[in-house]
Amino acid sequence: MDTLPTLKELEEATADLALQLERQDRYDGNNPNKIVTAVREARERVTRLTVALKHAGLLERTTHEQLEARLDAAHPAARHRDIVTFERERYQRFVEPATWTLSGGVSTFSRGWRLLAPPAPKNGPDFD
Repeated sequence: MDTLPTLKELEEATADLALQLERQDRYDGNNPNKIVTAVREARERVTRLTVALKHAGLLERTTHEQLEARLDAAHPAARHRDIVTFERERYQRFVEPATWTLSGGVSTFSRGWRLLAPPAPKNGPDFD
């Protein structure tokens, strides 16, 4: 059984990310990829902890994150490019690469919802 992350763990992860970024800035060797993996892993850890803490209610969600949580609850089976109507608005589910490996493969994905423009009126003016 997984335990909930703590704010202290997030603070430690954020400090580690700052350390890795500082190491990357200070590095003056001839291998440009030397610290990239450590930075990516530190970023992913901070992101995972932040998402878990927001889900648990220990960190406040933004308005958009609250909307996405309601959309996820209302449409849990929505897949990439599915269009749904929610609170009289149309939204489309997206899944896209968030981070890549050094070899060009996808490391993590991000999921979310995009508000779609309302459809054009069917009996609109004629612009010929």
